[in-house]
Amino acid sequence: MTTRIAAVAAVLLFALGAVVQIWSPRLGITLMLLGVMAAITAVLFLQRTIQRRLIKHERFLVKLQQSVTTGTKKVERAVATGNAKASKSTTSLQSQLKLLTERPETQTAALSRPPSETAAPQVKTDIGRASTPDVTNPFTAESLHTMLAPGRVQKVAGIVPADQLPEHEASAWFPGDVVPSLNRSTPDLIVLDEGALRDSAIWGDAVTAVGTALMRELLDGLTWAQEHRVPAYLLPSALAPDVHSSALRSSSAVMLPLDADGLDAAAGAPQTPLFHTLQELAAARTEGAA
Repeated sequence: MTTRIAAVAAVLLFALGAVVQIWSPRLGITLMLLGVMAAITAVLFLQRTIQRRLIKHERFLVKLQQSVTTGTKKVERAVATGNAKASKSTTSLQSQLKLLTERPETQTAALSRPPSETAAPQVKTDIGRASTPDVTNPFTAESLHTMLAPGRVQKVAGIVPADQLPEHEASAWFPGDVVPSLNRSTPDLIVLDEGALRDSAIWGDAVTAVGTALMRELLDGLTWAQEHRVPAYLLPSALAPDVHSSALRSSSAVMLPLDADGLDAAAGAPQTPLFHTLQELAAARTEGAA
């Protein structure tokens, strides 16, 4: 509505100035200049409206992608659970069939023995641990490793290349909601990708001269991570640094890839598939830039 009002005012002022300048050139030029300024204002309002719509569409796409990913994971888990139950049932049926096939042979052997051979063991097997039957449990497929270290999907917050990372639970950042989203759900780690940051429709200005407020919000998120001891990693872009790239690279985030000294300092710590993928992506970009 505001854009339409500004556009109508621009047309009316310009047309009125064109007519009035016949009798009063100075007043006509003034009105025409006011019309041009109103047109510029209409363009700014239109740009602001388009940016808001882009933000809404991107939020919708992110939520849709998260819902599809969650549904796919649930289906995969259900299929895996069904396969595990089917394999356990098959093992149980096989063990029961084996017991049934072996039982007639045992009974036949007992009947064929003389009474003197069958009476003595009967007295001994009815007392103590010897009376406990040999039971085969087909449902003991779990190992110590699977019980103590079950698999868990890592929560990743920030601006990440979602298509290039292994299985994870993404929590995208939006302007004005970085720190509140971190307080709502503490992630396992934070990843900022300069390439994804440049290509984003809502964060693309953060590395330019007009994106000071956006870059400050990103730095606030990294400060939150440092205070809460959440690991934060930075994937540098192969392109030349922009205006605010130095502020991002000099923050508390660890820039990947780590060199040999950095990896030696972390010796003994488990390297998850997610961190290994981030290390490979950063190394490939570094080699491409060289």
